[in-house]
Amino acid sequence: MENYFRRLLLTSELHDAFTFAQVHQEIADLEQELVEHFNEHGPMNPHYIYLLAELNGAYARAQNTERGLEVAQQIYQSSQILHGEKSELTIEALMGLGFSYLDDNQVGEAQSIATMLLRMPWGGDEGPSFDLYIDALALQADIKHHHGEYDDELILRKHILAMLTELSGATSGLTILARAAIGFCLEQMGNYQEALDHYLIVRSYLDYDSAFASEAEKIGLMVHIGRCYQKLGETEHSRVIYRWAHRQANRHYGKVSPLSKKTAAILRHFEQSYQGTEQPSHH
Repeated sequence: MENYFRRLLLTSELHDAFTFAQVHQEIADLEQELVEHFNEHGPMNPHYIYLLAELNGAYARAQNTERGLEVAQQIYQSSQILHGEKSELTIEALMGLGFSYLDDNQVGEAQSIATMLLRMPWGGDEGPSFDLYIDALALQADIKHHHGEYDDELILRKHILAMLTELSGATSGLTILARAAIGFCLEQMGNYQEALDHYLIVRSYLDYDSAFASEAEKIGLMVHIGRCYQKLGETEHSRVIYRWAHRQANRHYGKVSPLSKKTAAILRHFEQSYQGTEQPSHH
């Protein structure tokens, strides 16, 4: 499942020089390891596919969708040969290919794969495992989101959240990611109270597991929470949150960073819009 916290980011993490260097060093190291493994063992073995999957993730973090798609195609083709068409490993690779097509804005190709996946005999004795079915629903929900079909997306998101809550518990990492996706969908729909309810649960989880999200993702989440409060007329809550976000951006990324500039602009616009309203509003 996608890291839905990335949708809450205010600026690309690649704008941070350290993160940019780290991601591209990771790509260089994986490419070198891949070449060495290929030279010694060839491409038709599980570890080579594992390295390709790691490289695909690194390209995603670098936002290099074209190379990521090339690698996803290679993973799927290798899995077909190595494991067979019906293997869960091959189905998982097909799923990854669908997400890569969507990342590369080839939505028709992604939809074809999502349709193919959802027609599989899920849940039966001979069918693939249920966690892959949840991922297939997430791919379809992402496609709906891409098209701005938020009502349809929300139905899928709620179904995913219910299944993950039942299968892995309300506080599992996957369940929290699913809840973040619902919050973002609801916010896009203008349903700020429901979005806020989900965001606050996600925030509580991050208080418990501080390593689950990056500092930029936490700042992004809080700004979205502040925006929901602002839309609901709770301006003093927004003021406190926007000021906190700006301080955290300065602290973790420096005053001249794009994230600090973004949070400063949000805070400045808020202060200009609500001059003299120091007390919370109530509706």
